[in-house]
Amino acid sequence: MTPSNPALQELRRLSRRRSARSESGTYLVDGPVLLAEALRAGVALRSVFAEPAGLSLASVRSARDAGVAVHPVQEGALARVLDVVNPQSVVAVAERRADSVDDVVQRAVATRRAVLVLVELQDPGNAGTLLRVAEAAGCAGVVLTERCVDAHNPKTVRASAGALFRLPVAEGAGLSALLDAASAAGLESWATVRDGGTPIDECDLTGAGLLLIGSEANGLPDDVCRAATHRLSIPMEGDVESLTAAVAGALVVFEAARQRRAAPVAGVARSAAAEHVGGTTSPVGHDVSAPAAGGASTWEERSK
Repeated sequence: MTPSNPALQELRRLSRRRSARSESGTYLVDGPVLLAEALRAGVALRSVFAEPAGLSLASVRSARDAGVAVHPVQEGALARVLDVVNPQSVVAVAERRADSVDDVVQRAVATRRAVLVLVELQDPGNAGTLLRVAEAAGCAGVVLTERCVDAHNPKTVRASAGALFRLPVAEGAGLSALLDAASAAGLESWATVRDGGTPIDECDLTGAGLLLIGSEANGLPDDVCRAATHRLSIPMEGDVESLTAAVAGALVVFEAARQRRAAPVAGVARSAAAEHVGGTTSPVGHDVSAPAAGGASTWEERSK
């Protein structure tokens, strides 16, 4: 199959155009490691395209065994159609999962975990990193508001390192509707601000709530900060003006995870309760006291 083939031209559209992904209800999973993650997570795959070097890979064989159509393509064809840095020899077309804001909010209520809310983030790498961070820190889910980068952008999918496949992710939410839904469910909301907020280690982040992270260039809009029930800040020294959205989000969600580990559980210290049951596995399936599977070093090892 050559780059001019209609099927590969469709890959080009899915790689480059958000509207094509939205209209088709599909997105691209790039590389054998992500393909293996998608298969393990039960992601619905429509097809796999593999260059000669990729046809014998374990994840491609597993996809074929699972009944997914595998299409051989010409060597170098994927690099000519995919809008990703260093495309690999395998790409799959996956079906998007439809998670709503209500789904994520109700999961937060049920698990008593925070929801990470990305407000108008534009960088796909930052967004994907924050999806990965949210899963690793045990968040109930992630919401991307209107005017955010597409969570299914190929660069976002790659940066999420498989978290997109496993974590509830709602897109296109209006801020006022989201805050109203959270308030109706009894959830508080925390707006991250550069100055004037409560230091994160003095906030009570142990329960369900919204943790709002603003855009890389402008942070959170003033009206969002006013509408949130609380403001929080990350104490900093020196002349640093601000942190990146990915770093700020990681600090906030892992502070929430730290507080959950330290909080009493039904009148018993969490450490004692964990010792009794043999671990601190969270309600969403993560041991937030240990590095998440697929962490930075592990992911790099598996990507080689």
